[in-house]
Amino acid sequence: MRSRALVAAALLVILAGCSSAPPDPYAAYRQTTVEVVPGTFDWQLHPVDEAFRPTISPQAAYAAVFEAGDRPDATAVLAQVGNAVEDTVGPPAWVFITPHMCFATAKGDLVSPGRSGDGCTDENLYVQGVDATTGETLGGFSAYDPPTHWQPARAGEPAPVVATTQAGSTRLH
Repeated sequence: MRSRALVAAALLVILAGCSSAPPDPYAAYRQTTVEVVPGTFDWQLHPVDEAFRPTISPQAAYAAVFEAGDRPDATAVLAQVGNAVEDTVGPPAWVFITPHMCFATAKGDLVSPGRSGDGCTDENLYVQGVDATTGETLGGFSAYDPPTHWQPARAGEPAPVVATTQAGSTRLH
């Protein structure tokens, strides 16, 4: 009788161990608080539900963004993008923040930046989202990096990974 109880207890421990969810491979990428994206008036990053697990990797999602592979570095965060003015929050997404994007500051700037200075600076950020479940491109918006250098409030510091596209390779960190 005692041996049956021990076998049952051991089986219960084994089954309990097997039924636990695997560790989240993207835990360090997760947004931890609601925060405003600098240089925007109404865009925010929101945390995703703790139980959410993306079905696509950040490297696979990155291939869908505008100018993927054109810049050497981009920051990746697993978050939901919200708009404070419209009071909306999008689906869980891979959000990519790319520095040194080129924005026109006057008519013709991108054709001839010499007219009014360089429209391509490290402070110019482009924020783009890709649905972390479907891979659908969600859109993007421009932002501006303050002198203190902004980083999203992520749960950790993920190890850099490389995303390679036809245009080149980008280090996601």
